[in-house]
Amino acid sequence: MGLEGRNTKTPGGGPLYLQVERRIEDMLLQGRYKAGDRIPPEVELVGSLGVSRITVRAGLARLVERGVLERRQGSGTFLIRPPGGARLAAGLERLETYTVHAERLGLRLDSEDLEIRAVPAGPDEAAALDVDEGSSLVRVSRVLLMEGKRAAWMVDVVPEAVIGIEDVREHFRPDAMLLDLLVSESVPIGFSSMSIEAVLVGPEDETGARLGLEVASAALSLTQTMYLTEGRPAQWSRDIFLPGHLNLHVVRELFEVRKLG
Repeated sequence: MGLEGRNTKTPGGGPLYLQVERRIEDMLLQGRYKAGDRIPPEVELVGSLGVSRITVRAGLARLVERGVLERRQGSGTFLIRPPGGARLAAGLERLETYTVHAERLGLRLDSEDLEIRAVPAGPDEAAALDVDEGSSLVRVSRVLLMEGKRAAWMVDVVPEAVIGIEDVREHFRPDAMLLDLLVSESVPIGFSSMSIEAVLVGPEDETGARLGLEVASAALSLTQTMYLTEGRPAQWSRDIFLPGHLNLHVVRELFEVRKLG
């Protein structure tokens, strides 16, 4: 590792090579690259970061030491795994599953405590799905794992008229979402409605116990109803994410401007 990279500092920012390491890490966390992708060559990073080549090499070397990147002689530098802090990212303007986002980031998803069972519709499910109370539903509940760590408690329910319980039991993948299964089974999902709220989850709560909490934690609760293209509700879900596992962003378009004065 070059002396220039180790000795160069900027006011308040620490050694320049550490800043370069963080900036490259930020680039990787934005989801532009997934595991196995080759990242830009040194000369391109020099231009985009505005630092010397020796400083870029110093920053890259630290990421290689951490096992995030790998240098391959004659081929370049490749992303091996997402850096710490990688999380699912969802844009609320598009209906995409967490499975898609995880693949983009190279994150490994899985499930534990998976239960698939038939249940009667309670008041909340009946209202959300526009069915009679007591109607037969398929309920899928599980702890979502990201890179082997507990990230969220997820509960999904669908009317058996939309998809049967045997189909769910046979085809549901623990590393995917129920929406992935509905789409693969040609259920015509068209749009969704979501509400988001911050909640406090304690170790004594069912969710906290499922997630293995030892102390109370803030969490992000997402309640969502999926609709068929014809407008009929097809799936109702509630996902509770622990901090550090989900980023949400919203794109809003200006439709009306009122002049002042």
